[in-house]
Parts: sequence; structure tokens; C-alpha cells
Amino acid sequence: MIAIKTTDLTKRFPRSTGYRDLLPFRHRQWVTAVDGASLDIEEGELFGLLGPNGAGKTTLIKLLCSLVLPTSGSAQVFGHDVRGEEQAVKELVGLVSAEERSFFWRLTGRENLGFYACLYHMPRPEMEERIDEVLALVGLTAEDDIRFQNYSTGMRQKLAIARGLLSRPKLLFVDEPTRSLDPLSAQAIRQFLKDEVAGAGTTVVLATHNMDEAEQLCDRLAIMDHGRVIALGSVQELRSLFQRHELCELEVSDFPQDIEGLLSLAEGVMGCRRTGQQNGVLSLELELLNRPAVLPEVLRIIVHSGGQIRNCRLRELALEEIFVQALRAGTADEELRHGCGLGLSQA
Repeated sequence: MIAIKTTDLTKRFPRSTGYRDLLPFRHRQWVTAVDGASLDIEEGELFGLLGPNGAGKTTLIKLLCSLVLPTSGSAQVFGHDVRGEEQAVKELVGLVSAEERSFFWRLTGRENLGFYACLYHMPRPEMEERIDEVLALVGLTAEDDIRFQNYSTGMRQKLAIARGLLSRPKLLFVDEPTRSLDPLSAQAIRQFLKDEVAGAGTTVVLATHNMDEAEQLCDRLAIMDHGRVIALGSVQELRSLFQRHELCELEVSDFPQDIEGLLSLAEGVMGCRRTGQQNGVLSLELELLNRPAVLPEVLRIIVHSGGQIRNCRLRELALEEIFVQALRAGTADEELRHGCGLGLSQA
């Protein structure tokens, strides 16, 4: 079943310029926060949203939670339209945000959860039982009577997750869950989301800047920039889309002095550099274009020149490099659109 379906989803906000906005003859300028986003997210999927600051990730989440309405396009959450069926959508989703100001600092963790449970109109017996459940899930049972202002950053993040799970959502949006956390706390949060939330069948949409986090957790990723979805797929699919070359690490003994020059002449070798030498074993790093065809030729050249291959390792393109290349490609496409007069700056 499709959990989320968006088609050309767009959201524009008026750009605020202060008191001048009150002038009746002034033309308003608009900012496009989400620009024609089209996505299909399957039920039970752990889906990642990647993008730089201002890419539109948080606005897209707010649209899918029916917290703001789209300017144009459409979006459905488990078949319910975010415009016109807002209450049905809100009953299906939970939101985990790193925004600490949304909690009451002088209330305890349990009291904060009680306040939000009241907003879901939970009967008191069910409320207490559910609060006990989510506190136990995130490991805050022993700290439930501590004021929020005295919580550590990691405990605050855990309480935000507990709040998002209060209503037993079918779809959980998580915005920067490990921001400002130490490595141990961040890993604990990731493991919890993967095992206890997604592992229980909840669909999770994760917005993050952390490449390792995205690669570790997500089944598929969407890379956003300037409100547009510029790449979509699994890490392997994105890697095959943006990987222009592959890195090959070789260890060679009994090598000729001009081995780097010999290998650099081979068709498809984009670069060859020496990375070290120890006990007569030379370490080389090669950039290969069309690796399946080029690597056998590289190995043949080494063997025919008298060298012995001690080790051969292929290194995949890191997600961070995929991300950078996707942004570069998206920027070039944006410049082309504006060059052809397709960009919107005012309305």
C-alpha cells in the first residue's frame, strides 16, 4: 500500500519585507519552499529526506502533516488528501521535531506527555497506560518525574520521540533526530528508530543532514534542493546514477619503475597515484571509468610488466559524494531552467 503519494506538490510563501507589505500598490515577492515534488512512499518504508539548509525538507513534512496547505499540486497520506481531509491525516501521523520550545520546560517528562495526550482526547486510563508504554520504549521510565529543563539533550530527543509515538501513528515524521547528540546517544536513537519503530511496521520519513545516518537507516532517499526533488532511489541506485568513476586500490610487488605511467596510458584510467610503499609493496589508487571493462586491462598490464598483484579493493562512492554531485547536477539544471525563462520569482 502507498503511504504517501505527492504529485507536483508546491508551496509558496510571501516574502516578508516589513511594514512595506502593508502598502496596497506593492507587488508581493514569493519564496517557493517546495517546488513540484512528486513522491511515492510505500507503507512500512524507512524513507530519508536529504538536503542542505533551506532545501524544503521541513516544509514538505509540514505539508504532509496538514500543518500547512499546498499552493498547488496534491498529496495523499494513506489515501487521505492533505487538503480537505486534514483531521483524518493528523490522526494517522506523528511528528518528532528537535524543536525544544514546543515542550513546557517547568513540567516533568510525564506531565509534558500528559498535556499532549489530552490534545488527542485520550481517556485518562488509556492515557496513563500509553504514557507508561512510550516512556518504557525510549528508556525514560526512571526519569519521568524530572523537569524537562533538567533533561540532557539526548533525553529531550527521546521525549520528543515518545511524544510522536503517543497516538500510535501509522506514519512517523522525524526531523533531525540526532542533531547535537554525542555519538553514543545518536547511535542509540538510530537503533531505536530502526528496530522499535520501523521494525514494528510504522512508516518513517526521516529528514537529516547526516549522511552516515541516512545510509545506515533508510531504504530509499530523496535529495532535495531549492524545494525540488533532484534525485530519488536507494543508495545503490543513486550511486549508479551519479558515480562517474570508481576507485580501485591496488597493492603490487615486483613492479617496474614506470608502473604509474604505464597504467595512466590505459584507456579508461582517469587517474593513478601512489599512496604508499612498504617492504617492497607499492600501494596505488586508480580512478576507473567503466570499471568492468577497464580493471581486467589494468591487471593484465601489471602482470605482463612483471608485477605481482598482492591485493585489489574497490571503493564505492560515499553517500556524501553522491549528495554533492546531485546538488551540482541540480544547480546546473536550475540555471538552465532560469536561462530558458522557466523560473518564478514573483506572483
